[in-house]
Amino acid sequence: MGLLAGLDVRYPDGSSATRTVQQIIKAMLRRGFILLPEGEHASVVSFTPPLTITERQLQNAVAALAEVLDQE
Repeated sequence: MGLLAGLDVRYPDGSSATRTVQQIIKAMLRRGFILLPEGEHASVVSFTPPLTITERQLQNAVAALAEVLDQE
């Protein structure tokens, strides 16, 4: 049991943003968060934290992701 969520990242023309997702995942890893690419074109950022994640830990992850997305 646990959280399962994904963020499908696309370019303005609607195509899969595989390269951008790779950059996002690498940036998050440098910040200490392990996210995985999912989907047919690896353009979905997958969140699968354990059931024991605290609200504070989740907030930190979301805040870090928001910062990374702002930089992309």
